[in-house]
Amino acid sequence: MRRTRSGPSIRQFLKHYLLVLLAEKGHTRAQMVEQIKQRSGGNRDFRASGMLWPAGAEINTVLASLAADGLVTPPKRGHRWRITDSGRRALAAQAEGEEGTNGKERAAEKLIELLGPGSADTHVLDVGTGQGFLALKLAERGFRVTGIDSACFEYSKDSLDKAREQAGEQAGHVEFRQADVREFDESEGGLDYVVSSQAVHCMADQSGCVKAIHRLLKPGGRFVCIDYLVGPLGFLRHGFHCFLAMSREEWVEVLLEHGFTDVRMYELEDFLVVECQKP
Repeated sequence: MRRTRSGPSIRQFLKHYLLVLLAEKGHTRAQMVEQIKQRSGGNRDFRASGMLWPAGAEINTVLASLAADGLVTPPKRGHRWRITDSGRRALAAQAEGEEGTNGKERAAEKLIELLGPGSADTHVLDVGTGQGFLALKLAERGFRVTGIDSACFEYSKDSLDKAREQAGEQAGHVEFRQADVREFDESEGGLDYVVSSQAVHCMADQSGCVKAIHRLLKPGGRFVCIDYLVGPLGFLRHGFHCFLAMSREEWVEVLLEHGFTDVRMYELEDFLVVECQKP
């Protein structure tokens, strides 16, 4: 993924967060970029490119828009932008509604709806299964499910054991294995569906993951993924961690690059469901 990030999703976030920064104190344009990079630095624990680095052109566009709306004032002396009283009121209004229903559960129900009726003849691979959030739901609906996880992070080392424990307490055909999707070759070219929930954003090689998923699907097979929604609501609910996920524009770019077609997206509050097909 590119070092700097741009597009409508990033601009939507910047319209909120530049006001946050300017409500703290006046900043130059360069200082605002640096603050965003520093505050998202924890994302480097997942991959070197995880830090959010907004493109300078996007900062310029958003500052000009905020100024035109009377929410900020351009620099006069010292090159510092400042927030107006109208900007403070707009920022307070943006923060309203931060609490909401469980977007993740709503997104999971949408994914299940997209897959249609379950059948033991329909094989689903759950990539980055963790403790089996999606795999167990799909097995309960009648699908034959294999959940894989690389378990490469400290917090996920015992996740597969917990998934197997839960699987033993419910009906359904589901198994869990430790594996990296890029190296997984069982049922290559024969999977009906590949799914994933809040996993692609953690991966160091997101493009390689998507490429592997395309390889594993049979012609006509579909990939359906749940991840954070990149934008102001995703940020309000999950902080800078949400920017590890790909934006809507970035999803389209990487999916088309690796041969997927018929890309569709559904926003469920702070989550995004992405659906596509292997021709």
